[in-house]
Amino acid sequence: MKLYELSWGLYPRRVGIYLAEKGITSIERVSFDLMAGWPPPELTQLSPLGTVPILQTEEGTLIRSSVAILEYLEERFPSPNMLGTTPEYRARTREFVGVIDEAAMQFGIWCHKGSPAFAGREPQSSEAATFAADAYYGRLRLLEKLAGETKGPFLTGADVTIADCIGMATLQFAKALYDVSLPGDCPILARWYVMFAARPSAALVPYPAPLLAIAQGLTQVCPPSDRSITERL
Repeated sequence: MKLYELSWGLYPRRVGIYLAEKGITSIERVSFDLMAGWPPPELTQLSPLGTVPILQTEEGTLIRSSVAILEYLEERFPSPNMLGTTPEYRARTREFVGVIDEAAMQFGIWCHKGSPAFAGREPQSSEAATFAADAYYGRLRLLEKLAGETKGPFLTGADVTIADCIGMATLQFAKALYDVSLPGDCPILARWYVMFAARPSAALVPYPAPLLAIAQGLTQVCPPSDRSITERL
């Protein structure tokens, strides 16, 4: 198998953290360089959207969704189980994944429509960015509520699941690249984040310095409509 990725990217990081937690080392990893020009020619042949991650299976099938990749790998490498051992546990994991996926999508819109990192590359809209910022924080607060129902140190219970991998990739990307932290009224998520960030799987990967220089401080450049949110960061 072969994994095409951008090592620090929001969606590829989900798979990278998962592979480290799972201990899977048999997959060839091809990492692209954003600063060398995007999308690279090889990627356009693999994906009509020019996005990563992409997993190429041994049979040649291309899987272009990070969540689909994680579920596929769970079937190929069932131990240790990172989806859930019962129908209820798997449903809960997928519920968390759905909420985090929505948060990641809204965060992406916030960045694309309000960050200087995308100025000149696509149309900007402060209204769209503000709407997405509010939606992003709303999903985090929903995640906080769900996490409060959990009995165990991880998001869905006593064991690490793909929800933890996706959650860590999202929150770490927001903080490390755009300097967007969790709101102060999410203490459960904050404790979980500190705990999971200390795991070897979550070790930070380097971000391109030119990108960091223009991406930092998103909440100051294009804040959410509720200014009290940013005051608690």
